[in-house]
Amino acid sequence: PPSCEVGGRGGGLTPPPCEGGGREGVERKSESFLDRWLELEWDDIGMQIRAKTAADVERALNTSRRTLADFMALISPAAEAYLPQMAAEAERLTRQRFGNTIGFYVPLYLSNLCANDCTYCGFSMSNHLKRKTLDEQEILRECEAIKALGFDHLLLVTGEHQRKVGMDYFRQMLPLIRPQFSSLMMEVQPLAQAEYAELKTLGLDGVMVYQETYHPATYARHHLRGHKQDFAWRLATPDRLGRAGIDKIGLGALIGLSNSWRTDCYLLAEHLFYLQQTYWQSRYSISFPRLRPCA
Repeated sequence: PPSCEVGGRGGGLTPPPCEGGGREGVERKSESFLDRWLELEWDDIGMQIRAKTAADVERALNTSRRTLADFMALISPAAEAYLPQMAAEAERLTRQRFGNTIGFYVPLYLSNLCANDCTYCGFSMSNHLKRKTLDEQEILRECEAIKALGFDHLLLVTGEHQRKVGMDYFRQMLPLIRPQFSSLMMEVQPLAQAEYAELKTLGLDGVMVYQETYHPATYARHHLRGHKQDFAWRLATPDRLGRAGIDKIGLGALIGLSNSWRTDCYLLAEHLFYLQQTYWQSRYSISFPRLRPCA
């Protein structure tokens, strides 16, 4: 999916006040973004977004330091008439931060084994397909082919199968892969803080973990079996990454999964703001995977 890197050194966004209570059925874990999420009310945020006016959009476009309230305006229905101006401002900021440079990374799929049953995913355990996990020699051949194409940044991808594609497998494979690339990221099942810290010693630079949706009822409807059913554990994963000292943390929501992409994107922005303030030593990226109806 396309992604946008954002700075992790300091903030730049100020959250507006949002009233609302807790969420039934979500167990409270240790201090994490979950504490902020419990203060946010899905329907209230949606109403705030829809209430934004053209004047709010113009003010957001013309300010040099945007707040989360400005972000609300820029994703509101009122902003649809300002897409050309928004695109021009996005291009200006991109050039300012990255110049004329485009960074590429390549995914290396290590395994399609998965112990979760998710309604939208091809790896889902209920799908009848041939399962495959790469061994050492197969991984080395894949790395050689990727290097031959000129790529030097790698993302390791697996399904979520803790027993067969878990820490024992990662301990075996990361030392084979890491010396061949300038940076190494992973997109695998959420792990414990100590496990992330151990993988960092093996050369792990970054982790992508997508919440899919910040709406717990929708989340439960689409995650039917497996560890991924635990909404709160997944929501706290970036906190564990930050505490483990992982350099780059990737976030994202699966746009189209819930009934309001705008509300999911706003809560994603809240999540990013919290992480930047709390784990300012890390860098962050945002991805925008999209779910569309089949043709």
